[in-house]
Amino acid sequence: MALGRALVQTQHLTVDRLHIVFKVVERCNINCTYCYYFNMGDKTPLQRPPVVSIDSAACVANWLVAGCRELKIKEILISFHGGEPMMLNPEKFDSICCVFKERLGQTVDVHFGVQTNGTILTDKWLSILSKHRVNVGVSIDGGRTAHDRYRLDHQGRSTFERTEQNLKELVKAAKDCLPNDISPSTISVIDCRNDYTEVYRYLRGLGVRRMSFLLPDRNFDDGFIGSEETPRKYGESLFRLFEAWMTEDNPGVEVRFISDFLRKLRVREEDIPVPPNKQRIFLTKKKWTRQVLIIHSDGIASVSDSYIPALPWYRNTPQCDVRDTSLRDFLMNGIFDEIECATRSLSAKCQPCRWRRICKGGDIENRFSRENGFNNPSVYCESYLFFFQNACNLLVENGYPADYIQEIVAN
Repeated sequence: MALGRALVQTQHLTVDRLHIVFKVVERCNINCTYCYYFNMGDKTPLQRPPVVSIDSAACVANWLVAGCRELKIKEILISFHGGEPMMLNPEKFDSICCVFKERLGQTVDVHFGVQTNGTILTDKWLSILSKHRVNVGVSIDGGRTAHDRYRLDHQGRSTFERTEQNLKELVKAAKDCLPNDISPSTISVIDCRNDYTEVYRYLRGLGVRRMSFLLPDRNFDDGFIGSEETPRKYGESLFRLFEAWMTEDNPGVEVRFISDFLRKLRVREEDIPVPPNKQRIFLTKKKWTRQVLIIHSDGIASVSDSYIPALPWYRNTPQCDVRDTSLRDFLMNGIFDEIECATRSLSAKCQPCRWRRICKGGDIENRFSRENGFNNPSVYCESYLFFFQNACNLLVENGYPADYIQEIVAN
C-alpha cells in the first residue's frame, strides 16, 4: 500500500517556508456533509481537547522557535483552523497570536491566517484580526442553493445568510480599516450541478478578489456514481470558472487553481515528474520550498490532513508530540520522503499523456487505492483533460502563442 522509503536519509534539511495548520478548536458549530473529519470516517478530533489551552499554544511556539533556529527557516505561516477556529474566545485568540509574535518574532517572519465557516463575526473579532494582520479565508460554496446543499448547522438549518453577511463585513473592513488591504479569500467545494459562471459572478459581486475552488475529497477507489456526477462535468465546472475569469480580465482577481495552471504552462523538462520505478533519492540535501504540518489542540503534530481521502494510508502516518520531539527530527521522518516520491511520480497510465507536465498526476490523495497505493491516475483525470484542452484553446483564441503551448505539452 505504501511507497518504498527513500534509500538514503540525509542529515541536511532545508525548508524555505513552513506552513503550520493549528487546530485551535477541534469541534464545529455547523455540520457540513462533506467534512473530511466529522463525516468521512476520521473521528480523531473527538478524542482531543475541544479548545487549545494557552499552555499548549506556548509549547507549540517554543517548538517552532527551536525548530526555525535549527533549520534556519526564515518564514512561517500559522493558519488557525478547526473545527471552527472562531468558536474560540476572541480574547484568547488575541493572546495566542501575542504568544507566537513574542516568541517567534525575533527568529522568523511570522504571518497569520484563519479559515472560518463565516458564521461568527463581531466587532471584537474584526479588531483583533486587524491588530494581528490575519488573512481570513471564508468557506462559502456560492449562492444560497449551492451553499446550503452541504453547509447546514447541526439542526439542518441554513447557514447562508450569516456567512454571506459576515463575508460582506470582512470585505468592507478590508477596504476601510485593515492594514495593507488584507482582503478576505474564499474556499468553495465544487458541485458539478452548480453554474460556475454564476458562482464566480456571485463572489465577485460580494467584492471577493481571491478565490479557491476545490474538487470534492475523493480517492481512486471512490469513483463516481450515477449520471448527475461525472468527471467530465467537473472539468466543465473548472472551465466555466476559467472562462468567467478570462471574460472579466481583471488582474486584481486571483483564482488559485487558475494561477497554478498558468504557472505550470511555464515548466521545463527538469520539472517533469519521475516514474515510480525511478524513485527519487535525496543524496545530499532535502529542500522543500514549502512544508505543511498540522498541529492539533493537544500539541500533537502530523502530516497534512489534505491526505485524509487516502484514509487507510493516512491512519498509519506518524505523529509526534511537540513536547518531546524536535521539529527537525519529525521532518526527517521517512514519511516526508514517501510523500515527496508519491508527488513526483507518475503512474504507468499517466506516462504517455500529453498533459503530464501540466497535471503532474494530480493531488496524490485523489490517486490512492487500496490495491495500488498512489500508483494510479487521479480519479479526476478526465476532469483535468477536459479543462486543460479547453483552457488552452481559449488562451490561443485570446492571443497566447499556440506554438509555446505545443512545446510545453509535447511528448
